[in-house]
Formats: sequence, C-alpha cells, structure tokens
Amino acid sequence: MSDAEIIHTIFTEFPYALFGSVIAGILCAYLGVYVVSKRVVFVGATLTQVAVAGIAFAHLPYVHIEPVYGSIVFTVIVTLLFGWMLQSKSVPRDTILGASFVAAIALRILMIQKSAGAEASEIDAILKGDILFITADQFHLLLVAFLSIMTVHLLFRKAFLFVSFDAETATTQGFDSRWWEMLFYLTIGGAISIATRVVGDVFVLGFLVVPPAGAILTARKVKNIFLLSILYAILPPIIGLYLAFRLDMPAGPTTVATALLLLLGTWTLSRLKR
Repeated sequence: MSDAEIIHTIFTEFPYALFGSVIAGILCAYLGVYVVSKRVVFVGATLTQVAVAGIAFAHLPYVHIEPVYGSIVFTVIVTLLFGWMLQSKSVPRDTILGASFVAAIALRILMIQKSAGAEASEIDAILKGDILFITADQFHLLLVAFLSIMTVHLLFRKAFLFVSFDAETATTQGFDSRWWEMLFYLTIGGAISIATRVVGDVFVLGFLVVPPAGAILTARKVKNIFLLSILYAILPPIIGLYLAFRLDMPAGPTTVATALLLLLGTWTLSRLKR
C-alpha cells in the first residue's frame, strides 16, 4: 500500500480513529500539564485502572449497563475519595495511590475472569488501545466530554492555576482550595473514564504524561507549556496511525511510541541547547 493510499484509507475509512485520538490526546495532554506539574502522575495511572475495572464490571453476566457508564461511575467514586484522602496529612500520598492502584488492577483481573469470552476479548482490546474501531457514538461522547471539560478549565483557568501551583497563597486570598481541588480531580476522572473507554488505558496514561513532559522541557512560561503540550498531542496520533498501517502494528501503542520518540527528541535537543 502506497503512502497516498494509506492516507486516503485513514481519512475515508477511519476518520473517527484519527479525529477521536487527536481529541483524546489534546484533552489528556492539557490536563496532564497539571498532573505532571503537581507530581500526581500516579493519580492518572490509578484512575485509568479504575476506569478499566468499571468497564469490566459492566461486562459481568448479571450487570446490564453500558461499559462507559460503568467506567464513569467507578472513576467518579474513586475520584471523590481521592479528593478527600489526598488532602489528609495522616497517610502519605504515595501510600494511598499505591494501594488504590493495586486494588484497581486486582479488581479488574477478577471481573475479567468472570466475564464471558466475547466480553473479555473486548476488554482486552480496550487495554491494548485498538483505536481503529472507535464508533460514531463513542466519538460524539468523547467530543461532548472534551468540550465540557475544556470549557470548565478555560472558564476557571486562573483559579485552577492558582490553587494547583500556590495553594497556600490561594487560601489566604479567599479561595476554597479543597473545593477547587475536588473539582480538578473530578474533571480528571471524567476525562480518564471516557477516554479510556474510547482509546484505551495505554493511550490515556501515555498522553497524560508524555506531551506535558516534552512541553515542560521546551517552554518556560506556563501559557507556552499548555500550548506546546497540545501541539505534542496532535502530531503523534497522525503519525502513529500512518505508521500503524505502514508497519502493520496496533494503532494505540504505535501512537504512544511515536509520542515517546518525540519526547526523546525534545529531551535530546534541550540537552544540546544547554
């Protein structure tokens, strides 16, 4: 298959894979700047596993709900717990996240084992991140989530920045840091739950970390970091889909690998510049 044929195939037969992965990448990359800067990457890793556990729960023989709703319910409940527990001074943050991460993985495995063969295969596809099979309904759901969450973050951008990077000063200025932290984690949880159902957990975790890391290495101003993180999230899905067709590789992991190569190139250039 020639390059022109590959590009034509992607745009005509897999448009939802292309645009869905770009939208999911932008959403995760934008929120990932907060995740990386606040040093709560483990929150993203834990919530992706919780989202998959919710999807597995929806596939149990005696449960009859849409997988995306199972993902949302599980993730929102754990997010609310995180919003409360992570502000506690009695238990270390790493301990809470580590225990939650292990519990989510164990619960996911147990529920997959109890699912029927067909449903288990579908969950396995989600874990591998087979973005080529994004449906129109999934794309529209992801688009609504993207517009809703980005609207919240753009409307309250100053409050999120203030509370995330200077919580003590924000409290003295009259901001209710606990409420804003809870809202922040809810937006993270909502984005992860829906994006995991659509593009897979490997893709979500990869784009929560890799594009923001590249942007932080490149830019110094906060505004530029967000913009570069979005830019780094747009390129890998386009290149990754092309390489997936060219090399006959799974699209999701290929896209994440492309983002990692971009990060490696960014890191190398930053070192040479210094």
